[in-house]
Amino acid sequence: MEISLVLPGSLVADAPDLRLKTLKVGQIGRLAAIYRVSEVLLYADYSFDKQREDLVLVKEVLDYMETPQYLRKRLIPSSPRLRYAGILPPLASPHHPLKSRKSGLQDGEFREGVVVKSDPRGCLVDIGVEQPQRLLGASLPEGTRVTVRVVMKDDKLYLERVNRSEVKTYWGYEVRILKGSLASILKHLRPGLIVLTSKYGVTFRSVSEQILDGWRRMGRLFLIFGGPHRGLREILEDEGVTPEEVGDFMVNFIPSQGTRTVRTEEAVAAALAVLNLFRGNGSK
Repeated sequence: MEISLVLPGSLVADAPDLRLKTLKVGQIGRLAAIYRVSEVLLYADYSFDKQREDLVLVKEVLDYMETPQYLRKRLIPSSPRLRYAGILPPLASPHHPLKSRKSGLQDGEFREGVVVKSDPRGCLVDIGVEQPQRLLGASLPEGTRVTVRVVMKDDKLYLERVNRSEVKTYWGYEVRILKGSLASILKHLRPGLIVLTSKYGVTFRSVSEQILDGWRRMGRLFLIFGGPHRGLREILEDEGVTPEEVGDFMVNFIPSQGTRTVRTEEAVAAALAVLNLFRGNGSK
């Protein structure tokens, strides 16, 4: 039962400078990891060209946070948008291991790595220990990020490449920027259950059984959020559709809110917390 967050480019529009924008995105990254979000999808709720810079900022910061610390120098290009990356909270998720010595690795352990050398015998992969380790049976371009399993064989250590789906614990999120209107994006998000969040929606309690049934059957729930200046109803109506035409449910996750408005990151925290209560103890 996976979760995809769908967030607007205006997520950071109400932050006055790059430092505060970075902090705001840092909150989203932490929430995504805490509640085991598998992907974050970004859309332009105004003109794509006008929001391009903010969309790229959000993606770069989230990508930086998701990348294990020992791989950042190799995988994350220098960017002025990451000027305040030092204030971001660590994800501290399972694919960000603390062990940094080869002697501490265990047979069957999963790690993230990057190919640093490739030859006819295979690849050498940096997995965050003293020296790069040999990846068996694969010759990949340098700079390729890979998920690997540690294999102890004849008292020697090797690596096997694996798909992320083989890792049974939470293994981070992916980030994508989507183009097109929100209405067109929602129409192409299948398969998955589409849940719009809005103060105009019904309470989660009133539709919880239907949502959980659909989530279990489809395996993925797309959780859609509006921006700080326009909610989903306003965004979609400006595009000529109603929420009912493009979503399965419109839910108010914070009924009887005590403030005039709820910030996007606050709405994300509330919705994910509610869903987590019903998600069960699955590893992903």
